[in-house]
Amino acid sequence: MSLHIVQILPMYHPLGEEKLREFADVKVFQTFNEQELISYLQQNIVDGIILRAPAKITPAILDQCEHVKAISGAGIGLDNIDVDYATKKGIKVLHAPKMNSEATAEHAVALLLAVMKDINSFHVQMKKGNFSFRDGRYTTELNGKTLGLVGFGSIAQTVAKILKNGFDMNIVAYVRTISEDRQSLANSLGVELTTSIEEVFKRSDAISLHIPLTAHTKELIDKKLFSVMKPSSVLINTARGGIINEQDLVFALKNKQLLRAGVDVFAVEPPAKNHPFLEVDEIIMTPHIGGISLEAAKKTSVVIAENLRKAIEGEELSVIANSEALLRLQSVKEMAKYSGGKDEII
Repeated sequence: MSLHIVQILPMYHPLGEEKLREFADVKVFQTFNEQELISYLQQNIVDGIILRAPAKITPAILDQCEHVKAISGAGIGLDNIDVDYATKKGIKVLHAPKMNSEATAEHAVALLLAVMKDINSFHVQMKKGNFSFRDGRYTTELNGKTLGLVGFGSIAQTVAKILKNGFDMNIVAYVRTISEDRQSLANSLGVELTTSIEEVFKRSDAISLHIPLTAHTKELIDKKLFSVMKPSSVLINTARGGIINEQDLVFALKNKQLLRAGVDVFAVEPPAKNHPFLEVDEIIMTPHIGGISLEAAKKTSVVIAENLRKAIEGEELSVIANSEALLRLQSVKEMAKYSGGKDEII
């Protein structure tokens, strides 16, 4: 008997949807409506859910997931899924394998070049026929400048390779801890590591953000950090919108604390029509497309679909984000069962 999968919003490529239909009956929700989804879960036996932002999996939804064995996001980040509550329900939560690192890194570099060269302003003026807009204006070179990375995962490492090898930039990366392995990797890439995020913001001519959105990183990038930036520096965000205090960034740009910014992500997506970024000429925006190159979308969509099937069928996978927590929960339940269910074991 085939599995029953709920798909919320289209996958990043149709090949993934074709893969889903090979092994499952798929109910597709083209838009996200929490109550509509809850009603469907109440009336149907569902084995798994696959979704992409801005759709969310909330506690209210999870309370109706009696038969759901696994839920898969469409990217590395899982900030749109209540992972802790899903774990309490015994549901596996999967993130996408790191197959879009190259695409996201290239997009970060593209935004960096766009803001350093002020591409958007020149484009707007050329559309108006204002060729003389160039008079007295200068762009900025990357060569020899300092790039600050916030985070040093696979995407940040790829950005470092591109900008070190291609533009001879000096690179410093903020990390919370410096292990021997991490230091060795940084040395091989010609990257300096530091545990001081303030140092990165003070020294850098360009800063690129590559950290997940967590309770620790929510609005980590705020007015305190903007205030120490060079007035000629730029900021790039292809990570998560919520790691920046968006109002603080607008204030910093309007008060010339930094030159420009390039953002692919927003705290709430899609952004509201009156979002403060829309009124700031110094911000270049793209609609969260950094990781969805054609090549990455094809590969990732198919693998996500196949991993969901494997997780439902009980296969161990490295992309199950809460696997250790589920094991601990199962262990506690087993202990409680053999002890008569006494609360002190919890």
